[in-house]
This record gives sequence, C-alpha cells and structure tokens, in this order.
Amino acid sequence: MADTEATEATEPASTPAAPAGEKKPPPPQRWVWSDMDLDEREARLGEMTLWVDWLIKTYDIRNQVARCWYRHPRIVEHLTALYTGWFRTYAGDPTKLGLRSEAEWIKDLYAFLPRLNSASCQTSHTETPAPALTADDKAFSEWLDEPPAFLTAERFHPAKAQKLRLAEEAKAAAQARAARKESGEKKES
Repeated sequence: MADTEATEATEPASTPAAPAGEKKPPPPQRWVWSDMDLDEREARLGEMTLWVDWLIKTYDIRNQVARCWYRHPRIVEHLTALYTGWFRTYAGDPTKLGLRSEAEWIKDLYAFLPRLNSASCQTSHTETPAPALTADDKAFSEWLDEPPAFLTAERFHPAKAQKLRLAEEAKAAAQARAARKESGEKKES
C-alpha cells in the first residue's frame, strides 16, 4: 500500500484541479500497511476512513461493506486497493488515463463488493478464529521429513525456458540464413 516515501494526504471527497503553477500532490504510492510506521498508518487510516464513508454514502452500499471493516485486514486490503485505484483514476495524471478509466474503476468497485462484507459481523463485530498455521501442522512436518519432489526439483521458470527456446530458434534461423547466403555466394563464383 505505501512506499516508505511520504505522500501528501488528500481529502478524497474533494480533489480539485491544482491552480496553474501550483504542484498537484502526487498520487498515493503502493500502500503496504505493515511497512508503515505508526504515525503513517494512523494518517493513512484517517485518510481512507473519510474516503470509505464517502464511498458508502455515494454508492449507497452501506449493507455491502462491513460496519467494522477497519477490524478485518482482508477488507482493509481490498478497500485500500479500491482507494488507491480511485485516487489514481480521478486525481492522477490525466495523460496516463484511458478513455474509460472511470467506468472501469466503477466496474472494479462492483466486482469487489462481495469481498467487502463479513458474514460473521451481520449485527456486531465478531472475531473470526485464527486459522491453523501450516508450519505447526504435523502432516506438513511429516511431508517435509521425506524430501518431496516439490522441494528437490531443479529450479525451473517457464518464462526463462521459453526465452531460451526462442533464443535457440533465433540462432538456428540465423545460421540457416547464413548458410543459404553462403551457398548463394558460392553458386555465383
């Protein structure tokens, strides 16, 4: 969510164009909540809270966003993605926007709506039980004890393999062209 460099907080509900000669605040960087210091987290959460309130009111989605959204890391991450996308769409560099960027953002909002609620918090917040961690699972430990093929297989990246195949094909084609050219020159002599 946020790079460590600070960006100016803006009130999301109003993003007027900057007057001529005045610098427009930069769009928010990628926000990474866990990489922010406490003061930045508080400032960003305050900024996003204003925007979430605006979003709920503007799009009339109060029943589709958990009231306690700020207590659910999953929902916070989804809303953060929507917020930074909204900010880039509506207050970002206009030369980098597509003709339909606003409509695309709204389409993304509606695609995210099913993920912005919590079934356990219909009337009030309920802590969801923490999932069991794989690292503490006995079956996982046993699986690791016998070196599985997954861990012992040679390193392989499909894109790199494809790149090597294409390079070999290009080399073979170049050699074939050179051979044809050479054989054509020999015929003329």
